[in-house]
Amino acid sequence: MYDFSKVRDFIDSLEAVDINLCGIEVRQGHDILLRHFMGHADAEKNIKLCDEHLYWLFSCTKVITCLATMRLVEEGRLGLEDTLDKYLPEFASMKVKTADGVKDAENKIRIIDLFTMSAGFTYDFGTPEFLEARENKNASTRELVSVLSRRPLEFEPGTNYRYSLCHDVLAAVCEVVTGMRFGEYLDEIMFTPLNIKNMGFHLSAEDEKRMTVQYSYDSIFNKATPNAPFNNYCLSDNYESGGAGLYSNLSDYSKIIDAVANGGVAENGYRLLKEETVAMLGVNRLKTKEQFKTYTQSPRWYGYGYGLCGRVMMNPLASLSKSSVGEFGWDGAACSYALIDPSERLSVFLTTHVRGSSYLYERVHPCVRNMIYEAIRE
Repeated sequence: MYDFSKVRDFIDSLEAVDINLCGIEVRQGHDILLRHFMGHADAEKNIKLCDEHLYWLFSCTKVITCLATMRLVEEGRLGLEDTLDKYLPEFASMKVKTADGVKDAENKIRIIDLFTMSAGFTYDFGTPEFLEARENKNASTRELVSVLSRRPLEFEPGTNYRYSLCHDVLAAVCEVVTGMRFGEYLDEIMFTPLNIKNMGFHLSAEDEKRMTVQYSYDSIFNKATPNAPFNNYCLSDNYESGGAGLYSNLSDYSKIIDAVANGGVAENGYRLLKEETVAMLGVNRLKTKEQFKTYTQSPRWYGYGYGLCGRVMMNPLASLSKSSVGEFGWDGAACSYALIDPSERLSVFLTTHVRGSSYLYERVHPCVRNMIYEAIRE
């Protein structure tokens, strides 16, 4: 059996830098190798953290959205090279910003551009169009996503990288293709067959009681300030953000990425994705120099490209990583972290509820990643 004592000790040591809660689950070949919790679910430190507790996933939601959308691709209901306006006609004639002003876009947005953050959108909710649309508290996912069609793009689709609302648009595409709300589609192909009870977009009153405290973090002074567990990506009562809207506990999210790490087949035998579809996820899709230059502005992406399900390991040496080429996944605004490595049949999910911590992103995530690989390879 592998020795994960270094991982446990490291997680426990985070309290010394005011990281007050953290959970981790490591699976390989459907076996749970490690499930460990540190800290408390409440700011008063009266309730020990456990698997009953929930977290807003923020951008770890993107992994779920990509998997669900790739299911449609493998079924032939959606094509990566399809243009977005085939499903959302309002995106047929886009404008794009240039040094000389705004002009008609030469390229149409493709579905693959949404996967790779190459559509030219932003994450700006403060535009007049968004502010007006959000006055409708019952606005649907499709209605709010359509607002993006009224703003000029930051660049020609497919030519650069910009982290944005691309995956929210993917959720709207899934709704058009399936004829269901995005959450209903996830429930049909993922939550129900995998017996997932602790994941969704809309918290019940009982779920709210199980939500952990959320912290804002000062990475200069290593100080966390508790606050209410809010999700600023819940734009309306009916909006289901494919980019940042889900909540989950530790083990339910782990069930999903464990299935992907094992060729698309879950522990209970349910096939979420075909093995050849999973193989597509571990391939870099950034093609231009501009895309790589923009993407790698953050040091934590050195050695990584970006594919159909987040980061993709291309050169472990460049990132001082112990992980395999083709390892992929993503993280979230509250610093949760997902890793999927089909070559090792390995999945890792680390949960915190700490916002704005460069220390977690740039130090803790890579250290935990490397410790896990060291343990399984000794």
